[in-house]
Amino acid sequence: MENLDKQILKELKYGSKAAFESLFKIHYSPLRRYAEEILRDPDQAEDVVENLFVIIWEDRKKIDIHTSFKSYLYRSTFNACLNLIRKKKSENRYRDFFLHHAYFSKSHDYGSGSYPLSGIIEKEIDEKLESAINNLPPQCKNIFIMSRVDGLSHQEIADKLGLSVNTVKSQIMNALKKINVVLKEILTVFVFVIL
Repeated sequence: MENLDKQILKELKYGSKAAFESLFKIHYSPLRRYAEEILRDPDQAEDVVENLFVIIWEDRKKIDIHTSFKSYLYRSTFNACLNLIRKKKSENRYRDFFLHHAYFSKSHDYGSGSYPLSGIIEKEIDEKLESAINNLPPQCKNIFIMSRVDGLSHQEIADKLGLSVNTVKSQIMNALKKINVVLKEILTVFVFVIL
């Protein structure tokens, strides 16, 4: 297997799509199962591994692996999963912070009324997110809402809209990129205010 990978990698560096497809067929399923064991989420595991292969294709000319290709793939998958877990923990900390302040403002009286910070923040976030979602292209917006609001899987959305799963994933990724820009702006302003 290792010698086969070396030969395929050599062909990949020269832009062979057949070599790339061969690597994908050999390694995709075991890597997806490995990522799913770490993340406990099939859709996220699939996204991690597919993104890894996109990076491999895009950086094919620069690939310089000193261990076995299999080890490289598993290490890269592990690191990508770890980064995703860290990101989720960070997002959860912000969410918990906002929830705490929302609870705090409702459960304490400050003379003239409740503490206004959480209400302002909540309103600001709601308005910015609603605006960001409404400004998405129609198909992108529809797919994003079906995924994040209705809780449908990539496959269910693809079936309902007559699209490929890859198109659905691509549209969700585009939506998240645009929405994340808005969230970062809000959090930057908010952190600056509370400091």
